Amino acid sequence: MSRAFVIGCDVGSQGTNAALYSDDGTLVASHYEAHDLSYPHPTWAEQDPRDWLTAIENAVRKLVADVPDPAEIKALSFGSQLDGLVACDESGDPVRPAIIWMDRRAEPEAAGMRKVVSARDFYELSGANLDSSHAVFKALWIRANEPENWRRIRHLMPPGSYVLRHVSGSLLTDYSNASSLALLDPRTREWSGRLLEAAEIDPQSLPGLAAAIDSAGGVTDRFAEATGLHSDTIVAVGCGDEMAATLGAGVFEPGEVCDVVGTAEPVCAASARPMFDPTMLVECHPHADPDAWLLENPGFVSGGNLRWWRDQFAPLERAAEAEGKGDAYELLSVEARRVPAGAGGVIFLPCMQGAMAPEWNGAARGTFYGLTLAHTRAHMTKAMLEGSAFALRDILQAMSDAGLEPSRLTIVGGGAKSELWSQIKADVTGLTVRTPASVETTATGAAMLAAVAAGIARDVAEATTMFVSYRPEGYEPDDANRAAYEDAYALYRQVYGSLRNVFALSERSAVAL
Repeated sequence: MSRAFVIGCDVGSQGTNAALYSDDGTLVASHYEAHDLSYPHPTWAEQDPRDWLTAIENAVRKLVADVPDPAEIKALSFGSQLDGLVACDESGDPVRPAIIWMDRRAEPEAAGMRKVVSARDFYELSGANLDSSHAVFKALWIRANEPENWRRIRHLMPPGSYVLRHVSGSLLTDYSNASSLALLDPRTREWSGRLLEAAEIDPQSLPGLAAAIDSAGGVTDRFAEATGLHSDTIVAVGCGDEMAATLGAGVFEPGEVCDVVGTAEPVCAASARPMFDPTMLVECHPHADPDAWLLENPGFVSGGNLRWWRDQFAPLERAAEAEGKGDAYELLSVEARRVPAGAGGVIFLPCMQGAMAPEWNGAARGTFYGLTLAHTRAHMTKAMLEGSAFALRDILQAMSDAGLEPSRLTIVGGGAKSELWSQIKADVTGLTVRTPASVETTATGAAMLAAVAAGIARDVAEATTMFVSYRPEGYEPDDANRAAYEDAYALYRQVYGSLRNVFALSERSAVAL
């Protein structure tokens, strides 16, 4: 009997993970290709988008080699990093490096928009905050600061559209990727005329709109030659990475929340209708499932903070990892486990690239508070893990304010591998925590979209039953730690509130490193 396979690609900021699944949802093989990042100035973050294409080709080629007949691979799709901008010329070639999601250079452009559209009206029109993280403001920054490049630009693409165009030849974006431009009305799933006018963006420069499960056609001859795929392989339009991660986590029921712990930490909950948060901490975007929306916070830097901590302050652990003596993150966790809940009074604000909790604030900066000579690196590591859990609690409260009462937490992504971190989140939030059998759910969610586009699954709901399962063990809140975390969370909020004016002053006086 002929077999069928699909491929899901997680195109993130630190790398691309491509995964091959059989038509019953079984993971067959996966391959990871790293990406380089560049930080030309404080708060800036860029990548060469052509690196994504190379990574996808390399990863897919290695997966194709695991299949006896490439024609058995029926479809592939993507979960791509959101809130980035690839500015391309008439031929579709980038005119400059991609400005990715964590970049905060466009604060002046966001401030300028507030003079035209109030923050509240912007949120009501787009479901998104009037914040420099969104791609429209990155486009306005290029227009204001790089006029020569701006004159060459004909296409403004989210990363997912740039990848899709290379693989399929179609210039499209699904509704979730489009929403990250902050120019889409999430109710109608059409570009907002008022916001296009306010930003002075030509709609002809934007990709066409489609559903994530729609077919964008077959693979291009160039991509087929580079990977070994058959030219009839269907390419599903795909979606944003946090939407794909939520699909791959099987988070569909009201009250179920998906915590995607990667470089950033998006927190998402599905809804059958558009929902809006009166505090505007969480946004409303179309989901990858065409019948659903997503109430979500697009993610403060989280795993990226730990990677910085490991790279800068854990040389012995990194050396041990290189020698095959253990994972550097886990080695750091071993010492952090010995530190009691509350990290001995040390608080970490996870704002290394601005804040998205307890509020959206591009001027906020990473902060350790409460250090004394009695504290160790272990206290600081524990405080970093707890700081992300406190920000997660902020977001869950905002979801409650919007009318969705969180009842259970599903943690996915690389951070879900940490038992210590998962337990801290259960203790801080008071919610039961579970993890899928495969925590790299962005690739799983993308594969689910490919399965629907190829007709292997009727819809996203059926794909969920085929592709998603959970680990038998979970994490329950530890009552012994709850009181300590109530006090530590209150201190975290006080520290942030006390520093808000300092953050604003430091932004005005910032100098290049």
